[in-house]
Amino acid sequence: MTWFRNILQITSFKSSFNQKHTYPSSQIIYTTRFFIRNFTSESFQTTPSPSSSPSVSNTITSGLEPTKPNEKPRVVVLGSGWAGCRLMKGLDTNIYDVVCVSPRNHMVFTPLLASTCVGTLEFRSVAEPIGRIQPAISTAPGSYFFLANCKGIDTDKHEIKCETVTDGADSVPPWNFKIAYDKLVIASGAEASTFGIKGVKEHAIFLREVSHAQEIRRKLLLNLMLSDVPGISKEEKSRLLHCVVIGGGPTGVEFSGELSDFIKKDVHERYAHVKDYIHVTLIEANEILSSFDVRLREYATKQLTKSGVRLVHGVVKEVQPQKIILNDGTEVPYGLLVWSTGVGPSNFIKATELPKSPGGRYILHSIGLVTTLKLHTIFFLKCNVHALLPHKEGLPI
Repeated sequence: MTWFRNILQITSFKSSFNQKHTYPSSQIIYTTRFFIRNFTSESFQTTPSPSSSPSVSNTITSGLEPTKPNEKPRVVVLGSGWAGCRLMKGLDTNIYDVVCVSPRNHMVFTPLLASTCVGTLEFRSVAEPIGRIQPAISTAPGSYFFLANCKGIDTDKHEIKCETVTDGADSVPPWNFKIAYDKLVIASGAEASTFGIKGVKEHAIFLREVSHAQEIRRKLLLNLMLSDVPGISKEEKSRLLHCVVIGGGPTGVEFSGELSDFIKKDVHERYAHVKDYIHVTLIEANEILSSFDVRLREYATKQLTKSGVRLVHGVVKEVQPQKIILNDGTEVPYGLLVWSTGVGPSNFIKATELPKSPGGRYILHSIGLVTTLKLHTIFFLKCNVHALLPHKEGLPI
């Protein structure tokens, strides 16, 4: 949706498109090259320490041992999002070994993710393999990428506990291992906020990963096919082809616009039998793009309305398999439900025992966290942090 991308370029996303901070598009690499030179196979039983959280209770059978005095210091990065990848890209691998731990082996260019849902862009165009962002991970003997989740941090031993990601493959059981670090960078990002609303996780689709975009495209095309089957009632056709977007932030607005463009340019041409049934509704509790300038909000509202998107002010109370219920009792049937109401701290961040704000983010201030983390060995990036200015305790930045 060109008009909305122009808005992003002149407002909050402008700095993200500087040549210094962007990554070229490339095909997703799903295989990872592992090195085993610095591993130990010695089994040991993990013993919880006061600073370990969350703990890993089962036996860990291998891992990366602490670096020796004559070896390069090891920087362990948790996460492969914007912050983590930008850091890895800028690290001098002549000075440091880099180890990245993440459940995905690529970075996602999220501003363009909505375009992949309707085929404007292909999925490979918005993903960049970690090995291309930091080549040392694929080539240097002391640098690695591990497709895994961090399950615990031991700040006393300078270790993290990890578990491999198997994507539900029953034939490949998860493998637990440890990694010793000299510097640990927590850039694990955030998770979609559901506000504890019943049924969101079970029935809605988020839009934060390539897999989410793939699921949205699959669901959208499936509903178009099903709605054309003989015998389907008009009410069922309207439900199947009702695309509901919850959240009027940049993601929700961009996706709604892309979807309306897809309906005008493709559905009306290729699915003529059901073109009058498909429509898009954007539900927002306040105003769309509330963090943007009022003129941009008005412009976006005008463009969405002009393109056929129905704007509704409301708060979701419950999500059911085929309809959502608003606080005022209104029932909204849907065939596709996309949830984009902002982000909050991940379960991993919530589970650690490091100091956190009431909202669940880590607290950085002049004394407390520095003392807790011992000699500046742990660093935090982006969505994990609620920072306090050194001379103005309590002021978030």
